[in-house]
Amino acid sequence: MSKYKDSWLSRKQKLPLSDVAEEFVSVTDIKHYIYCPRLVYFDRVLHVQPVFGSQQEEGKEQHEEYVRKELRRKDAVYYSAEFVGAEKLLFTSLSSPALGLQGNVDCIIKTVKREYIPVEYKNMSSDKGRVCMDHKYQLVAYALLVEACFDTVVKRSFVNYIPEGLILRVDVTPSMKSYVKRVLGHIKRIIRDEELPPIRVAKHKCQGGCGHRQICMLF
Repeated sequence: MSKYKDSWLSRKQKLPLSDVAEEFVSVTDIKHYIYCPRLVYFDRVLHVQPVFGSQQEEGKEQHEEYVRKELRRKDAVYYSAEFVGAEKLLFTSLSSPALGLQGNVDCIIKTVKREYIPVEYKNMSSDKGRVCMDHKYQLVAYALLVEACFDTVVKRSFVNYIPEGLILRVDVTPSMKSYVKRVLGHIKRIIRDEELPPIRVAKHKCQGGCGHRQICMLF
C-alpha cells in the first residue's frame, strides 16, 4: 500500500464497536457482497466508516418510521387478505451459531397457520419493477435465520419499495438458500484472509452509493 493510502487510512479509518460479533457474518454483509464484494473488505477488514450524503441519512430515518407504522396497523392485510389476523414481529434480532450468521429483520409475518414470512422495507426504487439482486439474497439470508430460530421452513418473503408503493414477493427456493450458504463461506474467507476482492462493476460506472467510493478509488 502506498504512503498516500496509509496516510488516508490513518485519517479516515475508525474502529467503532461493531454490533456484529467477530465470528458472525451479518445479513448486511450478505447484501453488501452481492452488491459488491469489496464492501465486505472495507466494512469488516479495514473497519472504514461509509460516507453518506444527507439524503441517504434522511432516508434511513424515514425507513425506520415507516416500519414503525406497521406496528400501528391492525393486521397484515396491507400485503394480502390471507394475512388477516397475522402477528407481526418488528425489528427482530436473529442469530444462528450453526450458520455463523446474524441480522435484524424489519418485519416477520407470522400467519394463523404458523407460516413465517420475512419482509424488508426499502426507501429506494426497485430494479425497474423487479427485486434488486442484493435485496433478494438479503431476504434469503433472513429466511435461513428465521428457519434456524423458529424451527420452520420459509418459502416466501416480501420486499416493500416505499417510494413506489410497490410490494414484491420473493419465492425462497432450496437452491437460493444453498447459494447464500456459499456466499457465507466467501465472506468468512475475505475476513479471515484479509484479501481485497474484485469490484462488481467497473469503477467508472460506480455511483458511490455504497459510501466507500473515495477509498475504493485508491486501490
